[in-house]
Amino acid sequence: MIVVCGSFGDLDHFLKVLEAYRQRFGRQNVFPDDEHMECSRPCIDAHHRDRKETEDTIEMRSKLMRVYFFEIDNADLVVIMNEKNGKEYYGVGTTMELGYALAKGKRIAFTRTPTNPNILSLINGQHTNNGLCQVSQ
Repeated sequence: MIVVCGSFGDLDHFLKVLEAYRQRFGRQNVFPDDEHMECSRPCIDAHHRDRKETEDTIEMRSKLMRVYFFEIDNADLVVIMNEKNGKEYYGVGTTMELGYALAKGKRIAFTRTPTNPNILSLINGQHTNNGLCQVSQ
């Protein structure tokens, strides 16, 4: 199972990355699936489309994050889409997912080479000592 994590603030790019992994490894082997993306829509609109957050969207985001953690638990590879609008970027959710994946000892691929000092300190040693972290092709 492959789990793709990244900012929904650049949703078009996220969906392109997601689709590329689905085509390469099969839709059934890549998360998030269409159902998860559809459930995410109100949260995406509230957080990234300048609509007001509500108790419902905050509760739904919490449930969706728990699903992501469950999927990371079962993943063979976690892909971190660490870009937004053509620049290196790590949103709060993506950073949490990256930290969780690292804590679980998951293999991690980035869509671009990390240069952010905070992220480099988080993955320090992970990418050189045991081949855990890599830049995806």
